[in-house]
Amino acid sequence: MATLPSLGYVSILAIFGTALSVIIFNVLIRNTNALFASSVTYLIPVVAMGWGVLDGENVQLSHFLWIVLILLGVYLVNKKAKAPETH
Repeated sequence: MATLPSLGYVSILAIFGTALSVIIFNVLIRNTNALFASSVTYLIPVVAMGWGVLDGENVQLSHFLWIVLILLGVYLVNKKAKAPETH
């Protein structure tokens, strides 16, 4: 049987980890555009790693490399293509 504190933690995760995130995401879509709002979701691993550092977790070089790869992908997707040169 689940204890009361564990049910409380699950409730906190449901409220702040899911419901509040969906509300903020929908506000971003309404106030900006869908592309910007979806790009913001790529920052989740960065925030998660920062939270892990504050929580005392070990951070390895590979974590930083994957974050750089994620942010590079976001940059490449959002980069505007250059217009072809005319002669």
